[in-house]
Amino acid sequence: MKEPEKASIPEPRLRFVSAETRRARGSHADVKVTLALPSADPETEPERLFTVEASGVAAELLEARLAVQATLDAIAEATGRTDYFKLVGVRIVPAFDTRIVLVCVRTLEEPFVQVVGAVPSTSDIVKTAATATLDATNRIVGKMLSEKG
Repeated sequence: MKEPEKASIPEPRLRFVSAETRRARGSHADVKVTLALPSADPETEPERLFTVEASGVAAELLEARLAVQATLDAIAEATGRTDYFKLVGVRIVPAFDTRIVLVCVRTLEEPFVQVVGAVPSTSDIVKTAATATLDATNRIVGKMLSEKG
């Protein structure tokens, strides 16, 4: 008789909470991204928040890059693995009467993998870039968080 399969425990996933842009005088912008890691037992332990800020030049595509970098830094905080992901590029492309934000990220450790996240653009390009980054990385991050315990 075949043994019943055990219910698999889903890998933990980081959840997007917020992204905001603060523009200063001139051409400077600060982008702040917050991600959450749900707890194993939400009744006794709150979810953990990871908030990271990146600064740079204020322009749509550059702010999208700042959002990706802040998201990657928040992932590093959550996993305890700095220098694991590297931003390859961000593109905003027109498609089907909308714009798609594409984020390409590469791992810097074996197995070397390049992943792409794609999210239809909303009016908030910073939020869209952060969620596209999670779209690209969440499977890998889920495994990292499972191993971390």
